[in-house]
Amino acid sequence: MEQDRKPSMQRVSLGDVEIEYSERGGGEPIVLVHAGVFGDWFLPVSESPALDGFRVIRIRRAGYGSTPPTRHLTIADHARHAGALADRLGVPKIHWVGHSSSCQMGLQLAIDRPDLVHSLVLLEPAAVGGFAVPATEELVRRFAGPAMEAFASGDIENAFDTFMSGVCGGEHRAVTEARLGGAGYERAVRDSAFFFRDELPAVLESRFGAAEGRRVRQPVLVVEGAASARLGPLSRQITELTTTLLPHTEVVTVPGVNHQMPLQDPDAVGRVIATFARQHAIPPSGGESRSRSDPA
Repeated sequence: MEQDRKPSMQRVSLGDVEIEYSERGGGEPIVLVHAGVFGDWFLPVSESPALDGFRVIRIRRAGYGSTPPTRHLTIADHARHAGALADRLGVPKIHWVGHSSSCQMGLQLAIDRPDLVHSLVLLEPAAVGGFAVPATEELVRRFAGPAMEAFASGDIENAFDTFMSGVCGGEHRAVTEARLGGAGYERAVRDSAFFFRDELPAVLESRFGAAEGRRVRQPVLVVEGAASARLGPLSRQITELTTTLLPHTEVVTVPGVNHQMPLQDPDAVGRVIATFARQHAIPPSGGESRSRSDPA
């Protein structure tokens, strides 16, 4: 039923931080871990009927919403938090779905906890830090750099618009408001303070090379948006780099969307995730678990 796809967020303490999560359904666990900037990127995907039949766990990471951390968080920290939540929920294996910066987090967790991460779906990994490509320089010069300057001056609205225009195009606000509403857009702007203050530096300082790539043994799917090419060569370059670092990676291109794909076409993204998860099913004893909300 429709209301079953709209679970409320729950908060959990993981030592020095708190994160929020929602879950619905039963079956193999699909863990949706949002990109940087704001915390509700995957909200529409989590509610998509394409993911019916799975246990859908959506994480709102530390630093977003009402959970400000007291120290700098690295990519490895965010990965560790997701792993700790899986442990808390009694989930032995997961299908990780990441977007932009959370792709690096998923790869880190796949290396640190190969017993936990069964497969990875990566939506256009962030092209900075260990995944920097030739087009990264222009991204930083034209968008990320000016956005950071605007944030440093106290103009968070301009910082948000500048950065999002660079990675998602000039219609990013209309897309966000269409899926999350005006209040959702305003929340996204507020959320971005953590991104500019803490997460963007964390991604820039991250490293991932051939040695790390060889340690990732799980099935990996890279998802790119066909419309990302209109914004420049960044998406194609990051896909090529990812498939070089992870030679066994599969690639799927979703038509009509760009880096904002979880909001532009959540059902199409959900179908891609579900198809890959079914193709790489978790062994029966390795991860299918009953949601806490399911009847015994």
